[in-house]
Amino acid sequence: MKTSCEKPLIVDLDGTLIRNDLSHELFVLILRWKPWLIPLTLIKFLSSRSEAKAWMTEQVGHHIDPAHLPYEKEVLALIEAHCADGGSVELVSGSNHVLVERISSHIGTFASARGSQGKTNLVSSHKARYLTERHAEGFFYVGNSGHDIQVWSASAGGFGVRAPETAYDLKNENGDAVVKKTIHKTRSAKPLLKQLRLHQWAKNILIFTIPGLVMPQLSIANWLALVQGFICFGLMASGTYILNDLFDIPDDRAHSTKRNRPLASGRLSVPMAGGFMLLFIFGSIAWATIIDLHFLAVLLLYAATTILYSFRLKRVAILDVFVLAGLFSLRVLAGSEIIGVPPSSWLMTFIGLVFLSLALAKRYVEVSKAASSSRIAGRGYVSDDAPMLLAFGAAAGLCAVLSLAIYGLLAPNRLIDNALILFAVVTIMASWTMRIWLVAARGELDDDPVLYAVKDRISLTCLVAVAGLFSYEVLRPVWPTLF
Repeated sequence: MKTSCEKPLIVDLDGTLIRNDLSHELFVLILRWKPWLIPLTLIKFLSSRSEAKAWMTEQVGHHIDPAHLPYEKEVLALIEAHCADGGSVELVSGSNHVLVERISSHIGTFASARGSQGKTNLVSSHKARYLTERHAEGFFYVGNSGHDIQVWSASAGGFGVRAPETAYDLKNENGDAVVKKTIHKTRSAKPLLKQLRLHQWAKNILIFTIPGLVMPQLSIANWLALVQGFICFGLMASGTYILNDLFDIPDDRAHSTKRNRPLASGRLSVPMAGGFMLLFIFGSIAWATIIDLHFLAVLLLYAATTILYSFRLKRVAILDVFVLAGLFSLRVLAGSEIIGVPPSSWLMTFIGLVFLSLALAKRYVEVSKAASSSRIAGRGYVSDDAPMLLAFGAAAGLCAVLSLAIYGLLAPNRLIDNALILFAVVTIMASWTMRIWLVAARGELDDDPVLYAVKDRISLTCLVAVAGLFSYEVLRPVWPTLF
């Protein structure tokens, strides 16, 4: 279908020009920045959706930057083609009028812009009435949802962006289809699976740290409980990752790589993400009550700390990296609670310092990629902090190696009695730590150092070597019974 330049092209905003829905994101921003206003927000929505949108825009609309919204390239191309033919294009949306005008000004090609104002929620029949009164000669319409069917019915034709199939069944007087598919609607689980960050479940292997050190003492029931604990922690982690990414949508869109995340890119809707977040978080808590109450306490502490981190702590320089290191340490503690074996204070010191170093590496990578003298979006750092973060991180990593050496030499209940094996483990850990920071300083480290370590062949080789040496020492007392 080719539009006639004699009739204006009307473009919807939410789900059409942009992949996301601004009203959903405004609600998340209220939850993020002014959670005490949530009850009032819900009351306003029950009273008048248009006035509720205006009120939310007034409260948190400044966090939405038109320059970083996920625009649909096909729709932008459609707009450019209509303008090139000499036609006019208008932006008409159910979103608040202030936001619609801001986005229109940013695009710069719209002849006019109109959004919801007063008590008029400019969707469905309200939008159809507004457009027919404004354009008696007819118009073309680009939309995406079932609410747009009445608008298409009143139009001279139009285009569907992931529209429901019922929209394409509309016929004009000649029996021709009114709506043409511009972007096909797909039902893919990829955005959701990517959002869950299932690869991050590898971090939950830390649950097996303490059990691995007392392997000969464990029963089958212990191992079954540990596997359940691993899955339970994974569900909680995925749920809190969703919460974190919901709160970080504006900041992620301003980031060079994070803007491709499912929520930031608009490929995963806010309602769907919120539903799975609640399912995973509360499902994990329910499962943990069955596994072990002490494990449940650690899981709840992990969840509470993660939520605080998402709300505020991630924006506090230095404190944020200690929180991240603490979240890793809680995974180790969770495993020890399942089997009822308390961890050594020396071991926890070593683990805490290792992950403090990796947390600092994560921040160093973010800061070092930023423009000179700029503040990092959503963080408490500026680009000039990079050298100090490099120093802090390398020092923390080497302190971890030192604590491991002291633990191996002086602790009353040592895991490694053989001095040669201890020397080998310490050497491998020191070499790995130095290499991680050398790679970071060269700018070759990914945004997530833990994920980098899981994928990096040299890191995996070091891990296998250390695990093998530890396993040899742990299982040495039972070797005579096995052979």
